[in-house]
Amino acid sequence: MIKTLKGKISTVYIWLVLMIAIVGFTSVFSFHALSRAIDGLMVNNYKSISAINNMIEAIDGQNTAILNYLNNNDETGIDLFDKNSDRFYKWYNIEANNITELGEKDHISKINKDYDKYIMLFSNLQEIKNKQGTDKALDFYNNHIITLYNDLKNELKDLSSINERAMFGSKDKVTNDTILIMYVVLGLSLVAVIGGYFIATFFINKFLKPIYTLTESIKSVKEGELQKEISVATSDEIGLLAHEFNNMTKRLQQFEHSNKGKLLEEKNKSIAIVKSISDPLIVLDTDYKVVLLNNACEDVFRIKEEDALNKHFLEGIRNRELYEYISDVYKEDNEKISDKIMNLKVDEKDYYFNIVSTSIKDRDFKVYGIVVLLQNVTKLKQLEKIKTDFMGTISHELKTPLTSIMMGLSLITDKKIGDLNEKQETIVEAMREDGERLSSLISELLQLSKIQSDKAVFNIKQCSIIGIIENCIKRFNKQAISKEANLYFEADEKLPKVTIDPEKISWTLNNLVSNALKYINAGDEVFIKAVVKGNKMYVSVEDTGVGIPSEYQKIIFDKFVQVKGEDLEMRSSGIGLAIAKEIVEAHGGEIWCDSKLDVGSKFTFTIPI
Repeated sequence: MIKTLKGKISTVYIWLVLMIAIVGFTSVFSFHALSRAIDGLMVNNYKSISAINNMIEAIDGQNTAILNYLNNNDETGIDLFDKNSDRFYKWYNIEANNITELGEKDHISKINKDYDKYIMLFSNLQEIKNKQGTDKALDFYNNHIITLYNDLKNELKDLSSINERAMFGSKDKVTNDTILIMYVVLGLSLVAVIGGYFIATFFINKFLKPIYTLTESIKSVKEGELQKEISVATSDEIGLLAHEFNNMTKRLQQFEHSNKGKLLEEKNKSIAIVKSISDPLIVLDTDYKVVLLNNACEDVFRIKEEDALNKHFLEGIRNRELYEYISDVYKEDNEKISDKIMNLKVDEKDYYFNIVSTSIKDRDFKVYGIVVLLQNVTKLKQLEKIKTDFMGTISHELKTPLTSIMMGLSLITDKKIGDLNEKQETIVEAMREDGERLSSLISELLQLSKIQSDKAVFNIKQCSIIGIIENCIKRFNKQAISKEANLYFEADEKLPKVTIDPEKISWTLNNLVSNALKYINAGDEVFIKAVVKGNKMYVSVEDTGVGIPSEYQKIIFDKFVQVKGEDLEMRSSGIGLAIAKEIVEAHGGEIWCDSKLDVGSKFTFTIPI
């Protein structure tokens, strides 16, 4: 008696293999015999028929040679006759050595005699033509040679018929043998298939029945019926597995009684903590169905958690912008924690939330959910607006008296109200330069506050970046010449048009070129370049000036950052690059700087195409 499951399966497998082997050996033996019969059919009779056909072709060629000899060319006819004679004897010898059928030998002997006579008659024909002329030779051909030619040809056809009959007889025998073999193999295969099916079905059901019982018991335990026990009478591996499973359920019952309360307590604590978070929080599964909402989320979106649970995000929280952001972050990189400032209206009031989206993973790093936290930054936005409005107001208030001061200084420097001595001129010139710097700072502050307060109206339209670069070159050409510097640009004439505000992009480019000209010396270069890579246009301003220290390169686009160094003179307000960054980012692009001291700087910004 076989006790192990492996032994039982192996026994069934061996029986099936034996049945297949019997069918296989029977098939191989039968087909081998059939193959030998077919080989005899093809080799012997077909070889004789092929030789006979070649002999017929040879005597046909000799007959043609005789006619050529009589009517045209003596030498050509004789040569053709001799060639076909050699060919005839070649195939005659093959047939004479391949006699397999009754009566075939008699025909071979008669053909040999008739053909020898045929050769002799052709020799006689040659003597008659040489001595008595062509007409006598032609009569001899018609009376003697043509008759023997026809007899010889008929004899060859009779010989071919003997081999054909034999070949067809062998074919019928092979066909009958093939049909018999087919029925034998088919019968054995049918017995093997039916027998194998019943054997396999019987034993599989017998072997798998304990597994089915075990599976159903496992499902019951999964649903919480820990008192479920399996009764499997076998002593094989399945029986051992059932015994161990029963032991496991007993241990699970003990564990549940000791830890269930603790687990429920911890779960309730976690839910309470999530519910008490002051910022809205949403938990979704990977199909964007709501798993959990906290109280703050219910208040913001005016929904109840029980109405939104197990429903798609958009069924409960009808905000497509928020949904699209969450889905985009999840699809692009579900390992990334992403945040974005988003404006939401609640009871007709504007609120600003920093949307933080992150994925939830199990131990195998498989994502099974998404957590979305909406951090309320409305007060910070309000403070930022107050700051921006204050800067705008102060700038406006300073601009009017500063304009009067600059006009007065202009009248003094033009000497329209009196002459100045050298010391006075130096003081007034310093006042004028500081006034111009202060005026530039105020203009930049006004521009920055306008952009940051969302009051700036962007005049978006399609235009060519080449035209903007050319206008920039014209504007700063004189300044470059005065500094003995080279200012030039490179751009493909086939660059596509971009959808931008040309005035603000021109301001950005002019600011970068202006900064470059401030920090170069005689003989240096300022190079503007525009290229397309992928779906972005890259515009860069590169100079061979003094460069920027590495500690300033990451903060140079912040407001009021001024580059300082031992050999660097402070020549800017620290506002222009911050404005340039605001403008570029408002167009959906990026701006950055690459620089090395005493080598030069390269500022690059992108524009989406």
